[in-house]
Amino acid sequence: MLVKPDYSNSIVNLMSSIVQSSGVNSPYSPLEILPPNDLEDIDNILLIAIDGLGYNYLKKTGSQTFMKHHLKDSITSVFPPSTGSAMSSIYIGLAPQQHTLVGWWVYLREYGIVSRILPFSNVVDYNVFGTNIAHVIDTNPLPPSMNRDNHIFLRKQIVDSTFTRHVVQSANRVGYTDIDDFFQSIKRTISTPTSNQYLLAYWPQLDEINHLLGPSCHEASEHLVEIDSRLQMLVEDLKGTNTKIIITSDHGFNDVPKENQILTQDYPEFTDSLILPLCGDTRSAFCYIRPKRTHEFEKYVERNLSDICDLFVSEDLIAQHWFGQHTMNPKLPSRVGDYTLICKENFAIINSYPGIETPNLLGHHGGSSSDEMLVPLIVYDC
Repeated sequence: MLVKPDYSNSIVNLMSSIVQSSGVNSPYSPLEILPPNDLEDIDNILLIAIDGLGYNYLKKTGSQTFMKHHLKDSITSVFPPSTGSAMSSIYIGLAPQQHTLVGWWVYLREYGIVSRILPFSNVVDYNVFGTNIAHVIDTNPLPPSMNRDNHIFLRKQIVDSTFTRHVVQSANRVGYTDIDDFFQSIKRTISTPTSNQYLLAYWPQLDEINHLLGPSCHEASEHLVEIDSRLQMLVEDLKGTNTKIIITSDHGFNDVPKENQILTQDYPEFTDSLILPLCGDTRSAFCYIRPKRTHEFEKYVERNLSDICDLFVSEDLIAQHWFGQHTMNPKLPSRVGDYTLICKENFAIINSYPGIETPNLLGHHGGSSSDEMLVPLIVYDC
């Protein structure tokens, strides 16, 4: 069963609770289970985003963890539930309907190119072209408007990227090297005598393990235990600091065995209908169709791919508020293509490029299963 984002109970609404408690208006309602007045008198709001930590996964695999004990409920991600879309919503505080960063691969009509939006590059990195990312991401970032000191914790490899510098702007960017450095940097910042701080800390390693080995692997459950142990120590260390620790994620995961990884090179009639490679993510793909091939495309998907994915007109998904509510950014229609394929459980559809071997990744996301769409809301008071 497809799970649609609930934009009254999502990561976007979590951000509304945080920003409204910090003097910023938001078009989206705050979370009922974490209203702004629960955060207004807090000295330090620490939001930890654990990439790839699904709600269902935590309940099943982490049933005995400290995180599970402090789990308030599930909230939804955005559509598609992908790092590019969801972390942009956490950084910016708005849904994809506004920021238009709809997955890992995004077609930028204004440049005639498909971009890996977080590193802001295509096959040839066009950071070197001097392109201004503000023309691509034209929504205002949160940090400059909040009445708190802002700190962002990211791996050193990405802390100074074009994307990071744009979406966090004046926030203090803190780069870390490993899990020890991650938690020590957070502790050190909160221990510095001050008040009214907002800290956003992003941890990517669970996502990396899940992609490579699949979310059912032993290595992922081991790493979850490691994160949980470090969090428990952090909570102890921060006692008495008037800190609210909020933990959530950008998306969960779906196991996809190798035989269910559908490569576009094996479906030449399908790719012949496309103007561009598939955009979005591997479990929800945006399709740009040659004008005279629309009917053939629909029939081909119905005959050959109906056991693998469901086909939607992208305009219909916009109208049904899959990408968000409120005023739509006029760039959105061009970034979601003519049709959207949403893969069924345990399937992924993956672009094939001439001369490039497709990696065998056993974990994928971006689809609309409950495992991917539902993420946890965990709260600690220190």
